[in-house]
Amino acid sequence: MSYSWALVIVFLVSYLIGSINISKIFSLLFWHKKIEQMGSGNPGTMNMIRSYGAVAGFFTLLLEVVKSGLTAWLCRYICAGYGSAELVFFFSGFALVLGSCFPLFGTVKGGKGIATIGGVFLFSNLWYVALGLFVVGVVQIMITEYGFISSLIFLLGCSIATTVYIFVLSVPSAPLICVLVWLITLLIFAKHYKNFYRLFHHCENKAGFKDAFKKLFKKKEKPVQAVEGDTAQTETQAVQNEDGKKE
Repeated sequence: MSYSWALVIVFLVSYLIGSINISKIFSLLFWHKKIEQMGSGNPGTMNMIRSYGAVAGFFTLLLEVVKSGLTAWLCRYICAGYGSAELVFFFSGFALVLGSCFPLFGTVKGGKGIATIGGVFLFSNLWYVALGLFVVGVVQIMITEYGFISSLIFLLGCSIATTVYIFVLSVPSAPLICVLVWLITLLIFAKHYKNFYRLFHHCENKAGFKDAFKKLFKKKEKPVQAVEGDTAQTETQAVQNEDGKKE
């Protein structure tokens, strides 16, 4: 099989896997609702946190990262003998993001590709840079509550680091890899244009991280009214029983 056909197969397989949206599956499977009709309407991690809480958001992000990262890694491993392994890796990542943003399955509305490309970078040779930027992003969300800003900082940082890495080490097909990485970056920035609009007009949706974690660790309290009602009813019965005995 030629290198060109290998890339075609990588693209098709990666696009199909990228079209599988974990948040849609979770929402339908566990809550019997469409995530597109909840919260901000975006089928992604942030909306899962707003709509269903921190646990749902965590597992959505985890599975999206593993799904996309493992797919790109396997494509690089299987097609290593056909040409530039790094080109195959990021070509798969490009197709995964396309599938996430413009899915073949389900509704026309797709996600914004952040968790998908996050998985690709976390499974890349610069995983330690991606992990560090991820931690910075989490801290930034906890402070500002604006999730999309953290996502785009993560994406931009990883794209710059990858560009420097492939050119400094003279990775084969470096120009093509660079084009793919920055096409992904531009696409995801374009998918966030509504977030920029809302931010400039001071009406951007907040991630809801703080509320989600408060609900996660908050103990359930017993309903006070029910307890008071039961107590009052018990006292009334006791009085009636005493009156009955006196009579």
